[in-house]
Amino acid sequence: MAAKDTISVTLDHELVEYARTQTGSLSAYVNQALADKVREDRRLRAIVHAHRDRAHKNADHALVERRMAHVAQQLAGLSGEAAQ
Repeated sequence: MAAKDTISVTLDHELVEYARTQTGSLSAYVNQALADKVREDRRLRAIVHAHRDRAHKNADHALVERRMAHVAQQLAGLSGEAAQ
């Protein structure tokens, strides 16, 4: 069995009442709900990272560099206009 921490939390009354009807142990119910949330967060984060990695792999890096250089030139031109 995993080590447990004792904490104090404030929960909406309706949520507590519902959770108590679902199980004999409010702590077990909250623990399972938090574990489910953590698992879902990690799953979504893995999906986002996979999409990011795929987008980076498939990107036209030369095109990105040209566009970034163009934007830098435009910004430099605006800075020069503001100084005049």
